[in-house]
Amino acid sequence: MFIVSTEKGDFNFYTIDDVLNFAYSAAHENNEIWIRSEQANQYMAVCINGEYAAINYFENDTGDMWLSYNDENREKVTFIAAGEEWEPDVSAVISLKNAFTCIMEFCTALEKPYCIKWQNL
Repeated sequence: MFIVSTEKGDFNFYTIDDVLNFAYSAAHENNEIWIRSEQANQYMAVCINGEYAAINYFENDTGDMWLSYNDENREKVTFIAAGEEWEPDVSAVISLKNAFTCIMEFCTALEKPYCIKWQNL
């Protein structure tokens, strides 16, 4: 089972397709989406603004985390994270399409996705 959290609460899903469908609908609201599996301790926080996203990946509870990395982006984007405006370095901004590929890979493998580059924080 996957748990997807937004500012509206926690939602349980049993398939990757259901997680992706929910994430697609939440993306239209420019939400911050937290995704985890009840089988693993890893989390992904996906911040969305229009056609852009930034992803934080938390490998464990001891502070090992990564931020999406895209050395080709030049666009400054502001996201809402934990109810506050957050403008990461432009190198953290990826396309929304790549974010959904990342969500799918995370839900499939239950580990840090390799479909995008990461920067260790």
